[in-house]
Amino acid sequence: MLQSFAAQSENAGACLPNASTPAATSHAGTRNAPCAARTPWLHQSENAENTLLQASFSGTPHTSPALLPTRYTPAAPALRAVFAARAAGVPLTVRDVSPDMMEAIRQQWGIVQHALQPVTELHVAAWLKKLSQLVTNPPGAETAASQCRAIFEVCSDIPSGAWGRDARLAWARQPPRNGYPTGARWPSPNELRTLLLPFAETIRRDAEGCRALLRLHSQSDATLQSTTSQTTAPQTQAAPQATPPIH
Repeated sequence: MLQSFAAQSENAGACLPNASTPAATSHAGTRNAPCAARTPWLHQSENAENTLLQASFSGTPHTSPALLPTRYTPAAPALRAVFAARAAGVPLTVRDVSPDMMEAIRQQWGIVQHALQPVTELHVAAWLKKLSQLVTNPPGAETAASQCRAIFEVCSDIPSGAWGRDARLAWARQPPRNGYPTGARWPSPNELRTLLLPFAETIRRDAEGCRALLRLHSQSDATLQSTTSQTTAPQTQAAPQATPPIH
C-alpha cells in the first residue's frame, strides 16, 4: 500500500519542468528546494494515511472504525476426517460422500472462499487495537501507525480469516518463556506471523479438501451424464408403416 509513496518521492524531481520549457524560470527557485517543499502532496498523503491508521487503531470517534474480517469457522470433524483421508492418499469415490456431506462441503467452500480473502492494513489496525487491550505495553499514539505498518508488511500473506478472536487469545494465553511474560507483551511482526500461521494453514487445508471433493463430485456428474446420453440415444430407424388397403 505504501511502497508507491517511496518511488514517487525518489522521482519527484522528474515532475519539474525542463530547463528548455517556458515554465523553467518560474520553477528555478524550487528546483533546489527540499523534497518537502517540492512535493507537499506526498507528505500530505503520508500524514493522511498515518492519521487514518492511528484513528483506526485508537478508535477515534470522528473516524469510522475498520470492520474486522469474519472469523473463520473450521470444517466439522466429519469433514476434516474425509479431508485427511484424501490427503493421506486414501482412494475416494463419490459413493463415499453422502449427499448431506456434499451439501456441507459446498457450504464450507463458501466460508473458505471468504476467509481466504487478503487482509487489509485497516483490518490489521482494528485487530491490533483489540490486542492492545490484552497486553501491558501497547504502542502509543505516536508509534501506532508505524507498528501497524510493520506488522502488515510481514503478515500480509496471512488470509483475513486467520485474524480472529481465537488468534488474539492464543497470543495472550502463552505461558512465560524463561520468566518473560510473552503473552502479556506486544508482539514483534515475526512473532505474530508465527502465531497466525497455524490458523492460516487450517483455512488452506480446508480449502484444498473442499476443492478436491467438489472436483470429484463434478467429475462423477460428468461421467454419469455421458453414460446416460449414450444409453438413451434415440433410435434412428423408424418402424415400417403398414400400407392402407385399397378398396
